[in-house]
Amino acid sequence: MNIRSTLGASVASLPLFLAFPLLTAVPDEPTKDEAAVEACVLDYVQGFYTADVERIERALSEDVKKMGYWRPEGESKYSDAAHMTFEQAKKLAATWNADGKQGKDLPYEIELFEVVDKTASAKVTAKWGMDYFHLVKEGEAWKIHHVLWQSAPLKAAK
Repeated sequence: MNIRSTLGASVASLPLFLAFPLLTAVPDEPTKDEAAVEACVLDYVQGFYTADVERIERALSEDVKKMGYWRPEGESKYSDAAHMTFEQAKKLAATWNADGKQGKDLPYEIELFEVVDKTASAKVTAKWGMDYFHLVKEGEAWKIHHVLWQSAPLKAAK
């Protein structure tokens, strides 16, 4: 949350020595569960980026439901919904960037939407587009149970 926009004019009207602590607030450290959810999503994206099936196995529930929409670069039409099982995800991870043709040090951004004691939701933006996740805490491990993904959206016309 942006403290400046939240506090607005009230901060501007305070003497500088009183306003300074409000404008330099440090975000809270992630909780143990937030860190674990982020690590799970990182295993997912890096599993595909580095062809590391063990990371995919660690991230995904064996009963994962993965569905998405692919669009070839430069085209506007998306595919019909593509469904993938746990085993299919492992096979794809083993080959998607095994030859390095997708690149090295590929970019990604992980966003955690909500992490509570048993469930969580998150998003990753990666080379292929974006994936939205529902995760469940199983014992002490977080696992991805649902993935909804799509190719990168077309750039909006200006």
